[in-house]
Amino acid sequence: MKKPELLAPAGNWEALVAAVQNGADAVYLGGKQFNARRSADNFDDVALARAVEYAHVRGVKIYVTVNILLADTELKEAVRFLHTVYNTGADAVIVQDLGLIRLARRVIPELELHASTQMTAHNVPGALFLRDAGIKRVVLARELDLKSVRAIREKAGVQVETFVHGALCVCYSGQCLMSSMIGGRSGNRGRCAQPCRLEYRLVDGKGKPVADYEKVGDYLLSPRDLNTSGHIPELIKAGIDSFKIEGRMRRPEYVATVTRIYRTLIDRASRGEEYNVTGEEIGQLAQIFNRDFTTGYFFGVPGRDMMSYKRPNNRGVRLGRVRSYNRETGRAEIELEAPLRVGDGIEVWVTRGGRVGIQVSQIFTGGRKTLCAESGTVVVLELKGHIRPGDRVFKTHDVQLMENAVKTFSSSRETRRIPVDFKVQARVSEPMVLEATDPQGVTVRATTRAAAEEAQKRPLTREFLAGQLDRLGNTPFGLNKLTCELGDNVMVPVREINDVRRRVVEKLSAARAALRKPEPLSEDVVERKLSAVMDEEIERAGSSFPVLAVAVGGAAEVRAAVKGGAGLVYFSGDRFRSRGNVTASEVIKARRYCSEAGVKFYLTTPRIAHDREIEQYLPFFKSLLEAEPDGIMAASCGWLPVLRQLTGLPLATDFALNVFNRQSALFLMEHGVSRVTLSTELTGEQIKQLAGSAPLETEVIVHGALPLMVSRYCAVGSVLGGKGENSNCSGQCRGNTFGLLDRKGVIFPVEMDQHCLMHIYNSRELCLLDTLPYLVQAGPAVLRIEARRENEFYVARTVKTYRQVLDGLRKFPDRLPDLQAIMEKLVEGGPGFTRGHYYRGIMD
Repeated sequence: MKKPELLAPAGNWEALVAAVQNGADAVYLGGKQFNARRSADNFDDVALARAVEYAHVRGVKIYVTVNILLADTELKEAVRFLHTVYNTGADAVIVQDLGLIRLARRVIPELELHASTQMTAHNVPGALFLRDAGIKRVVLARELDLKSVRAIREKAGVQVETFVHGALCVCYSGQCLMSSMIGGRSGNRGRCAQPCRLEYRLVDGKGKPVADYEKVGDYLLSPRDLNTSGHIPELIKAGIDSFKIEGRMRRPEYVATVTRIYRTLIDRASRGEEYNVTGEEIGQLAQIFNRDFTTGYFFGVPGRDMMSYKRPNNRGVRLGRVRSYNRETGRAEIELEAPLRVGDGIEVWVTRGGRVGIQVSQIFTGGRKTLCAESGTVVVLELKGHIRPGDRVFKTHDVQLMENAVKTFSSSRETRRIPVDFKVQARVSEPMVLEATDPQGVTVRATTRAAAEEAQKRPLTREFLAGQLDRLGNTPFGLNKLTCELGDNVMVPVREINDVRRRVVEKLSAARAALRKPEPLSEDVVERKLSAVMDEEIERAGSSFPVLAVAVGGAAEVRAAVKGGAGLVYFSGDRFRSRGNVTASEVIKARRYCSEAGVKFYLTTPRIAHDREIEQYLPFFKSLLEAEPDGIMAASCGWLPVLRQLTGLPLATDFALNVFNRQSALFLMEHGVSRVTLSTELTGEQIKQLAGSAPLETEVIVHGALPLMVSRYCAVGSVLGGKGENSNCSGQCRGNTFGLLDRKGVIFPVEMDQHCLMHIYNSRELCLLDTLPYLVQAGPAVLRIEARRENEFYVARTVKTYRQVLDGLRKFPDRLPDLQAIMEKLVEGGPGFTRGHYYRGIMD
């Protein structure tokens, strides 16, 4: 079997060394800016160059993350950073922003690009689209099963990378606005505050809890950690090019332990022998960090079995239960189910009061102190708190495991050795020649500073030379084979041998570091190209009074939108189960109704569609094309090549494509798009700048409940419907409405679509009505009301209000109505409103 690359994370220098020394084939890391793990230590330019050299000497690749959305004001600096990365010799850059891809391909085409999982690549057409855009490797969405991964690898002709271990996001990566909209910390900018790890309870349409949360747990959006260690052969057979470990925010001990174990497992599986994971390996993976484990979506949709409902942080490993507890002495008796030693950290899950955690300072067995105790031993520990017999005890920190991990990245003696063949030539009166060759065929040589002499007592032997040349303890090399051509009775002083060995090793290190380093690109060339691309004259779209658009989910809502004064109607491709099905004939009638009223009608695609779902959806979609819509709105990059094969209608793109800068708009225009919806994370000023400079029409969402997450995990199906790894959902969502109640009493509406994906909506509606004078002047072609989950009465009232305000602005621009009063009346009785990022943005 083809051996996949093992790709490990590094948030700092120690983690980099830990990854390399424990067997990583490649390491991904970030610079001080432009990366999605802003809270990690990361690497400045000097440290980055040092990291690349360190890794390349040891045969390890470096991928640099530049995987966030970028504002127009940042793009030049981001490209300059790519230039720095390229000149250091880094092997690839991991990107999210479409505009940065466009610039990189034009300014530094030599630089290898990998598409971040933030790009939500989840089907064959999406991977093909990215390949054709110049992407060498795609980091696939975590929501894919192995069959889908294999299909993408075989059909798209692009390398694929998948996560195999570590934390999971409950939302499709790149599609989450929850942290951004709730707290202003955007995951698309590397500042996610992880609100998914907080407490939520499922409630019905009236806000009433629908489950026993004492039994279920309170953390309904908190996934377990991914662990595929038991399935490495299946993953290899799927053709995955790179196995990725999540964890740039993790400690180097975590990186060391997980990398070491996966290195062993990949090597074991690749040898073709009977595969197994030892109990020790299973235990160490759990001990170093776990929220309980799951295999994610590789083998299906696991529902509740993927989630950690009762604990959103590290569980550790089970140590046993409290057998007895003396409140006076504060001593607990525990029968161990795992070894324990002084210095370990433990936690008692007490019946009342949460958790009691300590670092073990004393262990008593049989009335005597001991430093350690084995599994099966009854021990007494000093514990304070509301502890009762029967409480469970977990070991959250294993001091021995941590110490062993630390040794791999703190010692000057390297654990990873590159086998080197040495060749020695020595003759009397000539300098000794030492030649070294590595496995890649890199060969260097050096000679002693002094000539060899005739031996008086002990002539040079192969055995003696092997002993001296094998003294490579603080280098990344090890002696593999030694070839000697020694003259008769020749002698070389030990100091000369050691000196020439040191110089050869230095030369070999330098040669290996230079092996992957490209010819540097000059700053002048890059700046000239960058200026040419950034300043290229592209005719911008004509500015006119914006069209009022409405996105709806039903035929009745289409009629309400038209009557209210909409100029454009989007008919949603996502069908919500709370509303029931919509037939093709209903859509065709709705289109005719729009046509008769002179209102444009666009179809929209589902936001998430795996290959199987595209196949299922296309017959229905083709029947809708018979209605001759005015255009199509694509909700992901993967739909663009599919739609281009089906129709020549105008194409627009939805907000899920994260258009955050002018270059992204240009990128999509060059791929056949005529209008782009701007990111909902832009400020009003950014909208104005982008709408005023874009070469194609732009669209801005001004009203509605925005979807904060889209997830393949469904809380309703898992909590109420019984969905698990081996059980199907009973369909409790049909015709019913639900929400997620947070710890502050706020309810986030939830909808399930036709593919059982869960859509979580903001608790408050976006309302930019009082900013319409500014937005109209900003120049977007379309202002949209998002109402896909709303009824006809909501649509009628909202559209009518926006129509009246827009008409007033067009007819009497100098006599503005009382927009504040109009807005207050519009949102009166609703869940509350927000202006989103119009003022605050996500820049820092």
